[in-house]
Amino acid sequence: MKIKEVVNALERFAPLPLQEDFDNAGLQVGLTETEVSGALLCLDVTEKVLDEAIALGCNLVVSHHPLVFRALKRVSDSNYVQRCVIKAIKHDITIVSMHTNMDNALDGVNFKIAEKMQLQGPRFFAPKTVGDLEGGNGVVGDLPVPMEACDFISMLKTTFDVACVQANQLLNRQIRRV
Repeated sequence: MKIKEVVNALERFAPLPLQEDFDNAGLQVGLTETEVSGALLCLDVTEKVLDEAIALGCNLVVSHHPLVFRALKRVSDSNYVQRCVIKAIKHDITIVSMHTNMDNALDGVNFKIAEKMQLQGPRFFAPKTVGDLEGGNGVVGDLPVPMEACDFISMLKTTFDVACVQANQLLNRQIRRV
């Protein structure tokens, strides 16, 4: 399978027109006509991630956050973004990012979070349509049972397997809609 086939499949699920205006999702670095030797998924592209891709023989890295967020005026070894671009090119690694297009897609990141929290009636907080594509920012839904803030925070810790959730004291009430 060619890299472009993987990229096309990702973009069918989370079309690039759904990304926010400030974003730079999609192809970051590399060639798309190459056969996929392996793919590595990550949140952020770092030099360590690229070292792992090299060690595993992966020529495709799919990240959530774009490596190149602002235009590069030069490519040198002056910062990690530029070093990553150089390393990816040297090792024939293609980098593709699926950021706010994946967040804003129907059944994208935000809907998966809502699903994991078992929210009922999930819907976009701020729906948006781009051509015939429907998406939106954020997802809102109702908890199966309203709960006190401290119970909600405990549920978040358990659901997402995290040790700490930061909240403010204004949450001294029952929560039913998230």
